[in-house]
Amino acid sequence: MAKGHRALLPPEDEQRLQQLAETETGAIRQRALALLAWNDGQTANEAAQRSKLSVNQVQYLLRLYRRKGLDLVLVDSDEATEKAQPATSPSPEPEPAGMTLEALCAQYHVDMAHARYVGSLALQIFDATINIHRLPQNLRPILEAAAIVHNVAVEIDQPNHHLRGRDIVMSQAIRGFSDDERRILACTTSFHRKKVRPDAEPVFLELPEELRRDTLALSAILRIADGLDRSVTQTTHITDISIEAEEIVIEVDGLHAAENADQSQKKGDLWDKYFGPPVRVVVAEKAPRTTPVDSKFRLPTLSPEMNPTMSLERASRAFALHAINRVEALLRRVSAGELSLLPSLAREVARLSNALDLAEVKGYKKDLVWLTEAVEKAHIAAALAARAGAIADESGDTNLATKANAWDKDAHEAIKALDLERSAKWTRTLRDALNESPQGTERPHVGYYVGTLLWERLAELRQVMEHGESVLEAVNAARRLQDHLVAFRDLLGAEVGQVLDMLTPLESYLSAIFNTQHLLISMEQKPVRRGRKPAAQPAVDPALELLKQHMNGHMEILADSLPSVWASVNSAIFRRAFALAVAAP
Repeated sequence: MAKGHRALLPPEDEQRLQQLAETETGAIRQRALALLAWNDGQTANEAAQRSKLSVNQVQYLLRLYRRKGLDLVLVDSDEATEKAQPATSPSPEPEPAGMTLEALCAQYHVDMAHARYVGSLALQIFDATINIHRLPQNLRPILEAAAIVHNVAVEIDQPNHHLRGRDIVMSQAIRGFSDDERRILACTTSFHRKKVRPDAEPVFLELPEELRRDTLALSAILRIADGLDRSVTQTTHITDISIEAEEIVIEVDGLHAAENADQSQKKGDLWDKYFGPPVRVVVAEKAPRTTPVDSKFRLPTLSPEMNPTMSLERASRAFALHAINRVEALLRRVSAGELSLLPSLAREVARLSNALDLAEVKGYKKDLVWLTEAVEKAHIAAALAARAGAIADESGDTNLATKANAWDKDAHEAIKALDLERSAKWTRTLRDALNESPQGTERPHVGYYVGTLLWERLAELRQVMEHGESVLEAVNAARRLQDHLVAFRDLLGAEVGQVLDMLTPLESYLSAIFNTQHLLISMEQKPVRRGRKPAAQPAVDPALELLKQHMNGHMEILADSLPSVWASVNSAIFRRAFALAVAAP
């Protein structure tokens, strides 16, 4: 395996494939070699050469492995077996067709300094967020190639270079890239600027279904990286990428960092639309603030400090108190006009609910339900305004733009209606109750109990994901596990970071699907009753139908990606990291 390369296969699958490659013959050996090549980061072309299969056969096997796992790939005897049979008499290899990527760039006078710099930034983001986007390693060189050609048409048609570039990529074969890989490059070129409308891009629609989500992910990463060199000076550097439950923070530094970060943030819209958590691009601070942030607006860290000698009851209460502090800080900032924090506030209120359940505090559900519903009302209105506004900008639909403005006004009104005095009174009373000594017998040394609690939460999540009947069940199970990990992070091994990195995308995908379902339900128009007459069905609103169409398409993309995200959590790698983290106490 190449130095620095991140393995995609679980260790037990890789070991088994290596044994098969050494001991087997025929189709089984070919499949093993193809999968091992993919695991080593080779392209489909390189894997085909190594295994003596065609590129299409390799791509089929990779799709089969992702869907069915190793056992079924090796024993499947229907179409895959037929496709994977070697030719009876190998024909001599033809001369490589098409132009090399370098020659193509030279022909169109591409600024290679900018292209390669964007490529290096894109690979940094790819590697740091691999547990979020879940792209296979064999797409890493495709991303680098996408950065190389994204500006191929700047010299001949700057205003429309994303579209002209797409056409150039599709106009001829490119050596080393299959037809589908060339379509991916054409799409990333088309999508690297302006508003992205996948359903209106004919090349995107030519791609197989299983490659469309990957193409959008590559495009999302490329857009962020390209924004970081908007100045075309190669002077803005990524200093840190931190992945939190609420957001991904990309910290940058260097000359033109402020303007490039601002452009990169704007181009992060594609990532925020299809993936979670959202991206925030910030400039690194070189010196302490001259004016400290008001402490009442400062958001506490996600996890509380824990002492392993605490009782389980006191540790649970410490987590609940910490969650209250975070809710109060977010409430103040949202009330001050930071509507972008509404999703974080809604998530933190849900975390507080889980914390109170863990602490077994009774008698406060009524106020918690009130706060949850008040925040959710504002959250729904703001989300509808954001989605409708984005689609209105793309389509030029003035009716939808009017609705977006109305929803935005509703969101602000809902924020104003949040009774901060009632909330403060409730949290003050709740804090007093949590600071009291627990009733009954306490269980000392919380570390003795954390492992059992976390394994129970993981078993609950697996049960719901495999046999549950609703998305809400799965969201709640994922959040309970995530919140327990967050609560007891101080008591767990270093592997807890890897566990949360792998779990957070699942929670984000489930939440995004559930929230989209919730938004669609909120847009349903109710029949209007006049007097004793039967309720009349409301007239179809074209603007609402356009919004619903886009949201249903977005939900389908999320749902298509969910199995691979769950497979990451339901894997031997995750269980090993989980076991090591839990074993630390």
